[in-house]
Parts: sequence; C-alpha cells; structure tokens
Amino acid sequence: MSREIGEADKLHIENCWVEGVSNLSGGISTGSTATGLWKGGLALHTGKAGWWQGGLFVVEGLAADSGTPDSLYVGDLQGVSNLTTPYQHIANLYKAYYRQNLGDCTVRLGLINPNDYFNVTGVAGELFNASYGIYPTITANIPFTPTYPYSSLGAMASASWGNTTVMAGAFAADGVHPFRAPWGSDGMIYYGEVDQSIPIGPGTAMLKAGGYYNHIYGPYLTQNIGIGTSTSQGGFYGTAEYRWKVDQMNWGVFLQGGGAPNAAAVSPVNAYVGAGLRLRHFIPDSPGSTLSLGMARAWQRQYGSNTGAAETSLEVNFKQPVFKDFYIQPDLQYIVNPGANGPGNTIPNAFVAIIRLGWHYHLNG
Repeated sequence: MSREIGEADKLHIENCWVEGVSNLSGGISTGSTATGLWKGGLALHTGKAGWWQGGLFVVEGLAADSGTPDSLYVGDLQGVSNLTTPYQHIANLYKAYYRQNLGDCTVRLGLINPNDYFNVTGVAGELFNASYGIYPTITANIPFTPTYPYSSLGAMASASWGNTTVMAGAFAADGVHPFRAPWGSDGMIYYGEVDQSIPIGPGTAMLKAGGYYNHIYGPYLTQNIGIGTSTSQGGFYGTAEYRWKVDQMNWGVFLQGGGAPNAAAVSPVNAYVGAGLRLRHFIPDSPGSTLSLGMARAWQRQYGSNTGAAETSLEVNFKQPVFKDFYIQPDLQYIVNPGANGPGNTIPNAFVAIIRLGWHYHLNG
C-alpha cells in the first residue's frame, strides 16, 4: 500500500487494484472471492504555490468492494490479503492532514494513518499477507485500530540526526468513526519509534524499534463497536532490513518481531515473527520484476491460559510490470494451522492462490 502521496512531489495520484483470491484446498472450505480498491488524492505544496517553504496539504480518499476470504474459506488469523477490508463495501475520506518540514524535524496534524510511518518494513512491501504490513499483535488485539482502511485524527513528529530518526505520535483510538470524538475523548493510541540506518559491507541495514499503548474510555469503544475488552493494552515491535546490490539486481532481506505482554483475555495474539527475501531487477530488460518470499508466524493464547498455538504463513510473490503504470502480481500462500487453534480444534492447512492487477497514475507537480 502506498505511503504519503506528497513525499514524491506529486499533485495528483491514483491507484487501482483488482484481485481474485482462491482457497484451493484445506481451510474452512474451498472457494473464491474478489476485491477491488481505488485510492486517489491531491497534494498541495506551499512552496510551489508561492507561499511558505516546507508545507504540504494532503487529501486522499478510497473506495473498496471487498471479499472476505479469511472468514469464508481460509479461516486464518493473519489475513491472506492486505486489500481485504472488514466491510464488503466502503468509501470514505482516508487522509486529510498538513505536514510541515522544519529543518531536520517534521510535524503532521490531521486525519492520518499511523501505519504509514510506524511499524513499516519496506523490503516486505510486495508481500500480500497482512502481517507484513502491520503486525497481528496490534490488529488482532485492537480491532478497528487506525490503519488501512481507517485513519484517525492525530498528531505526530519526527526528528533526524545523521542516520538516526526518532518518531512519536498520538492518535484517536477509533479508526471507524474518526470524527465522532475528534479530540480523543473515546480513547487514544500512542506510538513511538527509533530508526537507525547502518552501512554494512556492500549494503545498508535499517533497524527499527518501537512500541504502542492503546487506552480507551467508557463503554462506546469496548461495547458498541468492540474495540477491546480492556481499557488499556500495549506492546512492542521491531524490524531489521538489509539491502544490497549485485550487478543490476537489488537484494533485500528482513526480520520482524513483536509482542503484546498483556493478559490473554486482553491480547490473545501475544507474539509474532516474520522474515523474508526480496529480489528486484533480476529479469533482463524488465527492471521492475520482483520476486518476494516470506514467512509470518503468529501465536495465540487461549483465554484463561498462557498456552496456545501458532499459525504460520509461507508465501511466494511475483510482480511483473506489463506496460507503463500497469502490473500483474500472482501470489501463493500455504497456511499452517489456520486460526492458530489448539489441539482438537484445528482447521486443515490451506493452500491459497491470489492474482492481482494494479494500476498507478500520477501527475507531477
């Protein structure tokens, strides 16, 4: 999923994706479904408009018609597709914020998706399983937390010194209805992260360590839309990436990890680990061709117990540009113990095939 559209100095940007998902064996049952997603937005750079330097206004909307492969067919916990939404049909204002650069510092204020900046693993960006984008220790424990397809009103700041970047942000906890309590009176989620870039050998390593704390107030979030059973919970996450180039090929590897050390009733998904490899530009005369391999494993505890089981996803993904701004992306996933269920309640391992078509358009500013 794309990041802040203004970072690339565009005035207008659109993205469209259409995919079909088929559970070929195992899981709850075999079957197929489809999802379509459109995202479009506008960016206004204050410096280019002749006003003041370093400012940026961003507005972005999305519309999706989503299938539900996880609940209908696969029965998995992590989500085989990062396009799937909790609702069959959704159309909403996705982002609307102001960004200001102040030397080595940047501040953002408005309707923001925190996952554009926190808990991001760039090398894993082509993989479809949702865990590579934001860890299930967050999304599975805090339903409707502000991340795709939701954002929330909030503020964040970042500062850089050499190869080090520090970020912190505070966002309303309700991503479903971000304007219901615009000042966070229903609850807040806080993020903090430190990123460190380190040149090693022929490439560069990026190390990230962060944490989050979610606190909600009153019965609205806990009961009406089921954000959580506890007034507060928190956790930590980290990722390591290494990128290097051999001849014309760009290589990348990553390792992810996260934990939610709360009671099982509050955070049933207590641990996550992911790893993978990405190879880009390996087909002559096709510089955008990308092969990605990934493994994602999430542990889920049972209520009233510190023991549980794990779900593992193994994925292979290939992205091939067809012509300018258009690409095709087939994906295969093998899900071991879908749902991370304990003994006596397991679902057969699932084999899932996905084919995605994508289109990207932008107008330079």
